[in-house]
Amino acid sequence: MKWIIGPLIYFFSLIAHADAIEIKARKLFEIQGIVSSFQASIDEGRAEAKMQTKQMLDQMLSQLNPNKEFQDRINFATDKLLRNLQTSRTAKDFVDVLIKYYAPSFTEQELDKLIEFYSSDIGIKEAAVSKSSLQKAAEYYKDENERIRIAAMNEYVGELQLIARQCNCNIREKK
Repeated sequence: MKWIIGPLIYFFSLIAHADAIEIKARKLFEIQGIVSSFQASIDEGRAEAKMQTKQMLDQMLSQLNPNKEFQDRINFATDKLLRNLQTSRTAKDFVDVLIKYYAPSFTEQELDKLIEFYSSDIGIKEAAVSKSSLQKAAEYYKDENERIRIAAMNEYVGELQLIARQCNCNIREKK
């Protein structure tokens, strides 16, 4: 029985050490502005998708004159499109992935030194430059988001075409 206590203590100390490193890496990312930068990118993408969808809907409705039932269906289809365009990614998700690759490369003491550095004037400057670079890294998701956006838009347009056929709406005359 005594032989199992040593390995258990070692195992739990490794877990505690890994947790401490992860906590310090998260603190470092917070100081560097990584979390807020990535969340801003996510928020901007969501706002852009909403704006594009509204423009598309406004353009379509300027040509149709649907009754209340079909207007409601169009609005439902539009809401569905916006839900389909939204990924569930958050800044926390990004950091969770980043931690897996970053934290194991440093000891707890090294992370303490990095935290001290990034709290200094030169560290703050470096963080600003890094923030700019990380915005470019967010481009990594651009292709995937574009694929999601195209699939959702195609589905949306198909639904609108079906609704328009079923509606038999009068086409508004151009002024």
